[in-house]
Amino acid sequence: MNENFNVENFDWSVYNSDYKGGQKLVPNERIKGQDNKTKCFSREPYAQEMFNLLTDSKIINKDLVKGDCVAVTDITNVYDGQMTIELIGGLNMDIDLAREKRFIQLFGYNTVEEFVKALQDKDFRQKFVDQELVAFVIESTPTLKVSLWQGYVKMREEFMSEIASPSKAYVAKVYQTSKGGFFVEVQGVDAFLPGSLAAPNKIADFDSYLGKEIIVMVEDYLKDMNSFIMSHKKYIDHILPKRIKELDLNIRYNGSVTGASKYGIFIEFNEIFTGLLHVSKMSDETMTKFKAREYKPGSEIEFYINDITKDNRIILTEESPEEKKIKFDKFIEENKDKTVEGEVAAIMNFGVIVNIGEMSGLIPNKEFRKKKVNMKNYIEGDKLKIVLSEYNDNKLVFDLYTETKEEGA
Repeated sequence: MNENFNVENFDWSVYNSDYKGGQKLVPNERIKGQDNKTKCFSREPYAQEMFNLLTDSKIINKDLVKGDCVAVTDITNVYDGQMTIELIGGLNMDIDLAREKRFIQLFGYNTVEEFVKALQDKDFRQKFVDQELVAFVIESTPTLKVSLWQGYVKMREEFMSEIASPSKAYVAKVYQTSKGGFFVEVQGVDAFLPGSLAAPNKIADFDSYLGKEIIVMVEDYLKDMNSFIMSHKKYIDHILPKRIKELDLNIRYNGSVTGASKYGIFIEFNEIFTGLLHVSKMSDETMTKFKAREYKPGSEIEFYINDITKDNRIILTEESPEEKKIKFDKFIEENKDKTVEGEVAAIMNFGVIVNIGEMSGLIPNKEFRKKKVNMKNYIEGDKLKIVLSEYNDNKLVFDLYTETKEEGA
C-alpha cells in the first residue's frame, strides 16, 4: 500500500462492492485460487487473469482429479515420517515421506529421518515452502493421494511444453550468480537465467540480484546441461501489448537512464518499459547536460510520453501536453498548405524524423517508396523540403515536396 494513502479519505464503498461498513481492507472474494497466504484485493476486470498469471495458480475446487498439479502453500505439521501440507485453496493433505525418497534426495538428504529433522527448524521449513513446490494428484478416489516427486517431474514436462507454446509465467528465485547470469529455482526446479535475459537492459551489478525474485517464462532446455533456460525478457514481451495500453500521454513519469547515443537518452521506467528521449524533445537544461555527458546509467529524469509507434517504440519528451498543444496549434496555423524546410534528425526503420524549428514530425517509409527515393541517401543534418500532410493527436506527418513541371520551367 502507498505510504501516502489516507484511509480516512478513501471511498471504500466504491473500492469494495461488497462493502458492509468499517475500514478494513477486504480481499476480492470472487478471485478463485486464493489461500491464507495469497490474496487478491483488486477488483479490476483483469484481476483474475493477472492473479492466475503471477501466481501460476490452477483454480482449485475440492474436487481434484487424477493428473492435476496444485501448488503447496504451507507445511502445517511434521511427525513420524509424515508431513501435512496445505494446497492452494486451503486443502490439507498428509504425505508419506517414505514414498518421496527421490524427491527428498533432490534436496541433498539421503534418509527420511534426516529430512524430517531438518523440517523441525521453522526457518528451514519456511524456505522449503517458499520454493513453490507442486503436488501431483496420483489418485482422487476413493482417497485423495498426491506426490511431490511426480509434481516435480510434471513441472519439468510443463516447462518443456511452455518452450513451444508459451502461456505461463513463473517466479524465479536467484540463489547464485555466475559470470554469464544466475542460477535460479523455479517451482522446485533448478534452472539458469542468462544475464542478457534477466532484465530489460544491461545489468550493472550481478550481486544485487542475489535473493531476488524475478518473473520469468521458459526460454529453452539445454540437454547437455540438463537445465532449463528462463527469460524475464520473454515475460515482458508477453505482457507488453497489454501494459503498453495503460500508459498515459498526460502523466509525468520518472525513470532512470540506461544509456545514451548521439540521438538522445534511453530511459527505463515502470520496471519493463524503455523509451528514447530524443535530442529534439529535450529541454534546454537537459540538452546542456546531455552535451556535457553528465547523464550516466542510473541518473534519474522526469518526462512525458510523446508517442508510441506501431511497433511499440516509446518516444519521450519533456514538454507537458499543454505546452505541446499550444506549439502544435500554432505550427498548423502558420504552415498548413505551405512548403517548409526540415532537417533530418534521425533515420528509423519506420521512416525519417525531421525537425522544423522546435517542432518535429515523421516522413513515413511509404512516402519514400511512393516518390522512389532511397532513405539511405540522407544523413542526420540534411535539409529537405516537405509538405504537411496529416496532423492529429499532436502528431505531424509530412510528404516529400516534389516540384511540378510548371514550377521547374
